Amino acid sequence: MKKDDIKIENEALETPVATEAKKEKKPQKAKRIKNQALLKRGGYAMAITAAVLAGIIVLNVLLGVLAKRVPLEFDMTLDKKNSISAENIEYIKGIDKEVKITVCANENDYLMYMSNYAPQLYGVLDGDTAYYEQTLTLINKYDNYNGKIKIEFIDTQDTKFTEISTKYSQEQIGYGDIIVTCNDGTAERYKVVNFQDIYVLEEDQTYAAYGMSGYVLSGNNIETALTSAIAYVTNSIDKKVAFITGHSKTDYSESYRTLLKNNNYEIDIISETLITKISNDYNAIFIVAPTTDFLDTELDIISKFLDNDGKYGKGLVFVADAAAPYLPNLSAFLAEWGIEVREGIMFETNGQNHIADAPTTLGSYPNSDDEILNGIAGCITGYNVPLKPAFETKGAITTTQLITTPETVVNAPVGTSNSWTGADKYKKEAFATVLQAKRFNYDDDNNPIQNHVFALSSIEFIHGEWSETAALSNKNIAFKIAERAVGAEDTGISFIAKTIENQSFATEVTELSRNIVLIVFVILLPLAMIAAGIYVYIRRKNS
Repeated sequence: MKKDDIKIENEALETPVATEAKKEKKPQKAKRIKNQALLKRGGYAMAITAAVLAGIIVLNVLLGVLAKRVPLEFDMTLDKKNSISAENIEYIKGIDKEVKITVCANENDYLMYMSNYAPQLYGVLDGDTAYYEQTLTLINKYDNYNGKIKIEFIDTQDTKFTEISTKYSQEQIGYGDIIVTCNDGTAERYKVVNFQDIYVLEEDQTYAAYGMSGYVLSGNNIETALTSAIAYVTNSIDKKVAFITGHSKTDYSESYRTLLKNNNYEIDIISETLITKISNDYNAIFIVAPTTDFLDTELDIISKFLDNDGKYGKGLVFVADAAAPYLPNLSAFLAEWGIEVREGIMFETNGQNHIADAPTTLGSYPNSDDEILNGIAGCITGYNVPLKPAFETKGAITTTQLITTPETVVNAPVGTSNSWTGADKYKKEAFATVLQAKRFNYDDDNNPIQNHVFALSSIEFIHGEWSETAALSNKNIAFKIAERAVGAEDTGISFIAKTIENQSFATEVTELSRNIVLIVFVILLPLAMIAAGIYVYIRRKNS
């Protein structure tokens, strides 16, 4: 029998049921293969999903850890009100000593408690917590920039706070106060930053009209106060000065004293009308707008203070005021240091260099390569007393004109007003607005010793709107000469009045920032999610 005949015969012998089963066998196998493929693909999808979720969790944990070490948030406010300034950051990064910042508060309850304590203790009427939140934000940035800075919040109800109160029993430490400490292994230096150091208070005029006192928060000085405290505890140089106010009818030095206090100066006031002694503990003395002349005995005391038993190292800063009378004794004393103080008032003849309709309020500019002028631009001051160097060098004393006017100013008579028309009859010349006298010598061990005596031509270097104008260098140069007078140049960062003001989110975020947020979060991210959904749908459908 042939092979083909056997095949045909076998097929003929198959039962109908067997034939039907054979027909169904192929579809079932195909279905099983398809299910296996789907299961395999589903397994891959689940594995990928699990991996992505695991990656997100790990990334979230890593970001949480990293956020404690490196600032990851973006400050989109117009004036970077929630960011530490670049200058402060550079200073903080350079600290090489262990610093501890202890905040006497529970971090989680700080906003609530400060809102309650401020009205009770400081008469604050404003219940807005934005300033308190800003304080927490900036404090918590400090250890991001330097691992040597440690931050700890201690609740005033905690037993640890009892230990702190006992340790610093000479201080009155309240809720929200900050204690900054540094221990170099031999001794601990500390400074307490309190509520008034951090927050700017303004009297509420509505309450004042009814004879009551109440205040609103108008600014935040936390960055200046905290970094200043760090600079103090990490720097061993003391800066103790005295302001002689007994010879001045009006005290114009309050703003200047605040500036120095922010930079860790210890300040005393000598208010006696007759000076009988100046403590050798002071590094420098300040005479601001005197209206009563000094006696020879008083000037001898000042000379003895500057001489410091032949060791020098002391300084003097004199701030003149053209509205005050001429003081011949004090002028003669300053002339011995090479500083000539003339009678009269500076009057600018160049209309391009004075305030409109005010020729007695004029501009002056750096006139030396002295490093103290680094970063110093122009100054604008009124009520300027004409200053000239009495000599350039005499014995151990050298006189330098640090800042001068152009050669278009005249020495007008006392009492000259802005409407004066007699300038053509006077000699036009340049005058100094900041003069420096330096006495230099060597001690018995051949170490250099020196004194610095400075003269400023106007109170508007330290008082009034021009001293507060950021574009001018009035306050900057006034601070720099104080640092040189006490011998503390190049010892750290300087803190020139910086107040952080809070505004609503709508007003403090720039137009560019708003557009970025709109484009990224309202447009791009939703579109990306939609596109991803469409892509996944098409892929699944085709598969």
